[in-house]
Amino acid sequence: MNSPRVERTPTTTGTIDGARHRPSPIRAKDVIAGLAMAAMASLVVPAQALATDGDATDLAVVAALDGAAAPLPPRKPEAITAEAAGASPEAAPAASAVAMLTPANAPPVPASTSAPVAITARVDRGDTLIGLLIDAGVDRVEAHKAVKALQEVFDPRRLRPGHRVNIRFAEPVDDTLAFLGFDFEPSTGTQVIVAPDADAEYGFSAEQQQAELVREVVRFGGPITLSLYQAAVDAGVSDQALSEMVRILSYDIDFQRDIQKDDTFEVLYERFNTEDGRHVRDGRILFTALTNGGHRMTAYAFEMADGHLDYFNEKGQGVRKPLMRTPIDGARLSSNYGMRKHPILGYSRMHTGVDFAAPTGTPIYAAGDGVVDYAGRKGGYGKYVRIRHNSEFSTAYAHMSRIQVRAGERVEQGEVIGRVGSTGMSTGPHLHYEIIRNGAKVNPMGVRFQPAIELAGADLERFQSERQAVDTLYARLRNQTELASTAGRE
Repeated sequence: MNSPRVERTPTTTGTIDGARHRPSPIRAKDVIAGLAMAAMASLVVPAQALATDGDATDLAVVAALDGAAAPLPPRKPEAITAEAAGASPEAAPAASAVAMLTPANAPPVPASTSAPVAITARVDRGDTLIGLLIDAGVDRVEAHKAVKALQEVFDPRRLRPGHRVNIRFAEPVDDTLAFLGFDFEPSTGTQVIVAPDADAEYGFSAEQQQAELVREVVRFGGPITLSLYQAAVDAGVSDQALSEMVRILSYDIDFQRDIQKDDTFEVLYERFNTEDGRHVRDGRILFTALTNGGHRMTAYAFEMADGHLDYFNEKGQGVRKPLMRTPIDGARLSSNYGMRKHPILGYSRMHTGVDFAAPTGTPIYAAGDGVVDYAGRKGGYGKYVRIRHNSEFSTAYAHMSRIQVRAGERVEQGEVIGRVGSTGMSTGPHLHYEIIRNGAKVNPMGVRFQPAIELAGADLERFQSERQAVDTLYARLRNQTELASTAGRE
């Protein structure tokens, strides 16, 4: 069991960084000694010293917690007096000494309790949550019960190195420290809290809280010099938004072959942050466009009457087509359709599809809605899937490392059906992709499809109204380098 990384932070302006060491178990008599020293100091210090720095008092108490000799503090802490808190003047020294033990940034605890002692333990490789709690001074049985309660809302095995666990104790009573639970953030904007609960099965209850999110709309765009990926990342587009933008536009453009120097891209999408500005996730792409060889392709988000979100060009024609030409993300086109010298057989023969080089395990998507009519090994194709989309079109996917569908299963466009591999007659991990039209294998890059949906009537009128609002917002952000917030919360 590795030692926990412990940080103790007092309430006042002084800060003590925790050293990376295994702390001594917190003994109530040490805490009481520290409190007594602080209380004694408050009796001998003149009143005019109250407004001055209280770092030395903090050092005395934290030294007591660590088991070191506590120096006599020259000042009483500035933080909270008993009179300010509504206590009697006689209780002022002790109340002040206790108040300074509460970190200013301590996590929320139940209103009925206070947490004069708080320890932050950082998770490292090999650590367990129970081990961190015990090393911080929690009784082994109490630690076990608290973790059992946690398991109802969060699997402690999902804690990762770098996560920080805030462990809380109450004021010493009868020479013991009462454990008040712990909390941590498994991801930005999500807090898991475990607190004592006499009515709960294990004596503790756990809950997961989501922070209120602030919505903002961001705009990015610019010229493409080397690749769309490089241009978008340089402009500040997130990987999630870029992947979605490519998926939306991939019905009409081959990002491996069609992109030219000085093409341009535009994108407008939602972003959700915590109230203190930490990024949690991206939302919908509201609008994206790509100007390729002087031709501008646009896509606007529009929610259909049934709640389904789809994308349409400025005329209300669906961007989505019956079949995707590139059923894989981030791959390189490594071999075209047509005659070629076979890399293994050594002689020329027809290559009846296109190959996309990608790392083993990369997801492969169904190119369109349909029914799987073959899933298994098939000679030189290795692990192979074929999907029948309608009476005219089928698609095939070969050399997979793993198949994730069964024959007879219905799939939807964009659903993961397998993973890239190098099974069968293959020299390296890649996807071999075929489009079969009326029984004949055709060039996937040369097939053109009509829009799957075209708006009309009231839907078209509503779409045009929303499109104009998006265009207005996009134009308003034209001179801003990155983003403009819009009022709104989630």
